[in-house]
Order: sequence, then structure tokens, then C-alpha cells
Amino acid sequence: MRRLCTFGIALVIGCPAVVGAQIQMPDPKQIAGVPLPAEDLPSGTISVRVIRGGFDKNIPDATVQFLVDGKARTAKTDASGRAQVAGLARGAKVRAATVIDGVRLESQEVVVGDSGVRFVLVATDPELEKRAEEDRRLATSAAVPGIVVFGPETRLIVEMADDKLNVFYVLQILNTARTPVDPGGPVIFDLPRDARGLTLLQESSKQATVKGHRVIVTGPFAPGPTMVHAAYEQPYTRDTAHIVQTWPANLQNLNIIVLQIGGIQVRSARIEQKREVTDQGQQLIVASGPAIQAGQALELEISGLPHHPVWPRYVALSLASVLIGAGIWAAATPTPRRRAA
Repeated sequence: MRRLCTFGIALVIGCPAVVGAQIQMPDPKQIAGVPLPAEDLPSGTISVRVIRGGFDKNIPDATVQFLVDGKARTAKTDASGRAQVAGLARGAKVRAATVIDGVRLESQEVVVGDSGVRFVLVATDPELEKRAEEDRRLATSAAVPGIVVFGPETRLIVEMADDKLNVFYVLQILNTARTPVDPGGPVIFDLPRDARGLTLLQESSKQATVKGHRVIVTGPFAPGPTMVHAAYEQPYTRDTAHIVQTWPANLQNLNIIVLQIGGIQVRSARIEQKREVTDQGQQLIVASGPAIQAGQALELEISGLPHHPVWPRYVALSLASVLIGAGIWAAATPTPRRRAA
């Protein structure tokens, strides 16, 4: 089971490109001023986009200064908030800057290489700052009655390793409210009764515990996601394993990843799309489906599993029973010499 955790955290924690989930735009503040290689731009081209708070608020007609090897060039942003310079020599050192509302925004320095480079310069949006401050205040308020759902980053990952079928659950318990919510008790996730070795992985929230076949996540739930990562071994006797999982809260959409080894396949009436992809050299089956309501079950069939015939074990057990019975009979029956005596 440990191998999947080290194979690639992207598979367990989240890789939207692999899972096929929604591609989320990065936080502009996290990439502000950071050089981003752009293969679609010719070498020697530097593009700067100026925005206010988010990518939905471009700032047109802003003056951008490009400092190229100490020499300044200027350009105006267009309607999309972009300004650029082109034809720069390989090895040139470039830095971009602009002034918005009296505040200077400046990029990191970049050396012109084989591809173009993009920058994003982010000005403060007073409305967003006000809402963010309000969100921080509400997040520390008392919990109110509410609901949680299993969000779009929830997925099941199935792996065959060391002749064992391992199942990993990445559960995104999502509170879409701006305040903490109390759903009226813990979220109790009952795993299949034949599951073995249920455990929580290190990335799980401290609110989660394991008891028998249950994953118990206690509230209240803060705004946003509460992540729980669980793993167990699914036993099987032939070349097919059946997994039945009931959801204690609404699942927004179904995502399944199966590591493709030796012809393993996955089937379910709830799967609408299925494709095979390669990630980090590993063949994967990526399947998806629509929402599942609370109380409804997901039934999965994992086929093509390697297995060993069970008849040798039954024969061995039968022979052992015969030998044990013979030994008991011999011990209880007097020998001819004992009868003569």
C-alpha cells in the first residue's frame, strides 16, 4: 500500500489534469511578478498582463515599463490588460513594472531564453480585500446549522500491488458557506464490511478518526474543504472484486482512478466517461460520472485481477484433516501387543 503514496502524490492528493476535474485558475497573488515560461510566444518576447485582484478584471491603458539590460522601454496595455515587447536578444535581463493607484508593481528579473515569458502584475482590489476581511471574521464566528457535501476533488483510487487490491479514498468534505457549519453530528463514512486494514493517511484532517470499518469526521466544519484520506485492502477470491460504497452526504461528481496493470478494468452503472491516460509513465484508467445523492450507493466491479486457484488450498486442508483424524484414531485404538498384554 505504501508504494502508491510514494509513486506520486499527485495521484492521491489531486491532479486535475489526470482526474479530469475542473481546471482551477491559480491565485493571482501567488504568481504575481513570477516569470512564467510561454512556449506559445517566440523567444525574445516578454508579455505582461495587469489585473486588479483577479483575472476577470483587466486594467487597460496602463503604462508598463520594461527594463532591458538597464534600458527602459514602455508599452500600453490593451483591452485584455496585456503589453509586450519582442525581439529581445538571448541572454538579455528583463524586469517589468507599472504603477496603479500610486502603487508600484514590479516583476522579478528574467533572462531571455529559448521561449517567451509571461508576467502577471496584480493591483489591489478594494472590494475583494473588504470581502476577504469579512470572510476571515465570519470564519471565526460560532457554527450555525448547515450541510456539507463531498466536493469535486473527491475521488477513489484503486491499485494492485503485491497481490493485494488497495483502495484509496480522497474525501473533500466541502462547506460552501462563509461561516462554520454543524450538520447535526459527525459525518460517518461506512466502508465495505469486508475491507481490511482501514487507516488514515497523514494528509487527513485532525477531525477524522477510524473505528472498525468507519471513518468518522467530527464537526463543526470550517468554510471551505476538510480533506480526509483513507486507505484499505479489498479482499477478493477470483479475478473480480466488487465494491459497494454508500455516501453519507451528496457527492457532487464521481471521479475514479485505476492504476492499469495487467489488463485491470473498472465497471459501474454510474460511470459515464472512461479513458486511458499515461501519467509519469504509469498507465491509468480515469472514469467519471454524475452526482450521487446522500444514502445512494456506488457499485464498482474491478475485473482482470491476478488470482491463484483455490483448489490446492482446499485439497491441502482436506489432507490435513484426514491426517489429523487418522492420528486421533490411531491414538485411541489399542495395538495388537497392548491387546495381548
